[in-house]
Amino acid sequence: FHFSRLASFFRGAMMAAVRGRDSSANINDGKNPMQRRTSAWQVAGEQAKKGVSNLGNAMGRWLGVTGHEDEVATRMEAYRRRKSKADIITPKARTPHAPTEANVMQLRQILQESDSDGDEIPEPKDKLLSRDYDKSMAHYRKLRAEELAKAQKPGWFGGVENKDSADPRRSVAAPPPPRRKHSKKRNETLVAMQLQALPTFTPYFIYTITFIQFALAVCFFAYAYSLSMFAPFGLGFISQTCSGNDCPQSFNGTTITVTRKVEHNFLYGPTSKYLLQFGAKLTTCMRQDTNVKLIAAKEREVQCGSGWDMPCDGTQTGYGCCGLTSGRKGMTNQATCAANGGTWSQGTLCDAKLDYIVIRPCCGISLDSQCEIITDLECSYRGGTWHSTGQLCSQTMCLGDLCKLSQTSSYDLTADSSYPNQPKSANQWFRFILPLFLHAGVIQLFIIITIQLYAGCEIEEQAGFLRVLLIYFISGIGGYIVSGIFVTAEVTTGADPAVYGLLAVMLVELFQSWQIVPRAGLELLKLSGLSIVLLMIGTLPYIDNWSHIGGFCFGIVSGIVFLPYVTFGDWDLARKRVLVLVCAPLMIFMLVIALVVFYVLQTTTFCSWCNYVNCIPYTSAITC
Repeated sequence: FHFSRLASFFRGAMMAAVRGRDSSANINDGKNPMQRRTSAWQVAGEQAKKGVSNLGNAMGRWLGVTGHEDEVATRMEAYRRRKSKADIITPKARTPHAPTEANVMQLRQILQESDSDGDEIPEPKDKLLSRDYDKSMAHYRKLRAEELAKAQKPGWFGGVENKDSADPRRSVAAPPPPRRKHSKKRNETLVAMQLQALPTFTPYFIYTITFIQFALAVCFFAYAYSLSMFAPFGLGFISQTCSGNDCPQSFNGTTITVTRKVEHNFLYGPTSKYLLQFGAKLTTCMRQDTNVKLIAAKEREVQCGSGWDMPCDGTQTGYGCCGLTSGRKGMTNQATCAANGGTWSQGTLCDAKLDYIVIRPCCGISLDSQCEIITDLECSYRGGTWHSTGQLCSQTMCLGDLCKLSQTSSYDLTADSSYPNQPKSANQWFRFILPLFLHAGVIQLFIIITIQLYAGCEIEEQAGFLRVLLIYFISGIGGYIVSGIFVTAEVTTGADPAVYGLLAVMLVELFQSWQIVPRAGLELLKLSGLSIVLLMIGTLPYIDNWSHIGGFCFGIVSGIVFLPYVTFGDWDLARKRVLVLVCAPLMIFMLVIALVVFYVLQTTTFCSWCNYVNCIPYTSAITC
């Protein structure tokens, strides 16, 4: 679609108005001014209709709905002119009986001359084709010959008698009708014309997006390595128990044995917390999550007290300041304070200026916004963030630390004034887009770039920059929306859903051009095998299988809408146009439904086994 057509439309309309006014003034001198003005507007209206028609044809051609009928029609008109001379038969004396031998010889001579004169298939021009012209046409002729040789044609509603096939019961005295003989050549000619009319593009978008992803990955991994944020190589979380001087002190000052979970990354990359700082996907950072609200409400119910505007309902004793004989203080419940031999003051906060408070809220031990009141050393050993100014988890929003970006941003989460331990508005929507440019490890980056260059370049050579851009981001964003519905407590990133969308487009292109693809069955087997292998890899940590499935589904629908295609007859053309008209609103409907389920419903209770699509516990270190 060219925007110059829009300018030409308005320019043509105004020129037509001027010409119509002048011509009507010269021709209709005897008419009154109203009639002359009406004639001028009629001419302008016709020119405007013509401009709108050209604009609509250009839009339809870009969407792949109208195809290249103009060029094909021009070539067909030349084809008919060449055939018109060969189809003229000199009138002969008619006979009511069977044709004589002279008539048969004359017909055969005319048919041979017409075949040698007008049924030549045009050779490809100088421009390159996105498909191999010779192999495609040879494969198409082979399939056509096999079809014509069958006594029954396979149809959608059962076999249809093939009148073109050789039948020994028919008389072979007369030659086959010219129309039947030439229809095969005409079909081949139309397919060849469409293959020649398909332009070839340079894959600028795939090269650009791949370069950006690679450059960002180099800087991203180098910065993580400098901060010692690279995770050890391995699968899942491995438990590690402290020993000797590594063990921290408890509330009463005694050394305790603590077990922590050390995160491993088999993709050879940074930790999940580091990925979150640069925009990786985590569902709880992107919506007002119901589970986060339930956890916050439970904390407020347990850590209640009249001294901080959270009075207990009578069933809970709440929290209070516990003072030990050593002078160490902190907020605990009555049972914990008694076990440490302290004095407990119900419903009162410790004095932040005078008291020596050694236990405070610790956030970030896990990715579910849980909070614990422990010492600084224990929090540090377990990998959390110790809030040196807070006293209660019911007054600390742990999700703000988890979803905070690496630099100060207006999109950071802020606490609710009424409920300080939950966010006011968790709406980091950009985590649907940023993961397409970040990767969880070197191995993932290598796999994604390899498949992206393999599939993306082939598609963009046929479809062009804008179509591939739309398919890429629709598949990527749609895949992460689906992932956000089913994978709520895991950090995921990478261009996986967009790449799966490209694989789906290759599958659509294979079925759309099945008749001209050599060894189409083998190509289908390779695509299916690659998709299955990637799905199996997706059951490992850091790889999101639900984003793969979502990207594949959106890739199929967007591929049908945006990908140009070759037709093999009127029925095939009608079928493909119907698919485009159905899939265009279906793509929008899928996006709307996915967003509604993600933001409003927030439930996956309808699928009890969905968790195993994304995670299979191959070892004890992998928790699903």
